[in-house]
Amino acid sequence: MALDQKTLQKKRAKRELKRKQVRQGASGQPGVLSKAREWAAAVRAPIADVLVPDNLFKAGIGTVWISRLLPDGRYAMAGILVDTYCLGVKNALFKIFEGAEYPAFLDRIQDGPGGALVRQEPAYARKLVEDAAAYARNLGFEPHPDYRVAGLIFGDIDAAECPVDFTFGMNGRPMYIEGPDDSPAMQRRILKQLGQAALRQADAGVDQIS
Repeated sequence: MALDQKTLQKKRAKRELKRKQVRQGASGQPGVLSKAREWAAAVRAPIADVLVPDNLFKAGIGTVWISRLLPDGRYAMAGILVDTYCLGVKNALFKIFEGAEYPAFLDRIQDGPGGALVRQEPAYARKLVEDAAAYARNLGFEPHPDYRVAGLIFGDIDAAECPVDFTFGMNGRPMYIEGPDDSPAMQRRILKQLGQAALRQADAGVDQIS
């Protein structure tokens, strides 16, 4: 039996509401698709700040922050948690701040687990993050899934412009130091993976994992 006109109108209204919620979010804020487009556009904006913990390699972990100034005065910012001992890119986040919010956020992040933040060249930050990810991948650890989006902040920054050679691990060897949010199951998985990586290296005739 054919649907009456009122029922058809209700169905169309529901479909339109769903489309609107995808575009704008149920609360009226920008939705997933619009945020993704906004972030993709942000990576072409001028670099504002590049901040790296000054004690990162001694502490073994810390967050690298990169921001860009958008044409409307807002800031696109990514924070990439780097584990230099073992896991590479352990976590990542990305957010767009209103201009008035940005200075206060910078104040809050000044002192982290890797020490006070210092300004660095964009190429330094990109090479550091990407080399850490490569080191961890060699051990069998992939970057945090959110890095796929957060890492877009690097845009066209050329890591080859950084002359620094980074050495990862503790005293040249991988070392896992558990974090406060690492569950027992996660700890066991990481230690097992490190053991397997060590066996692979031994089978290949390599004295240590590097």
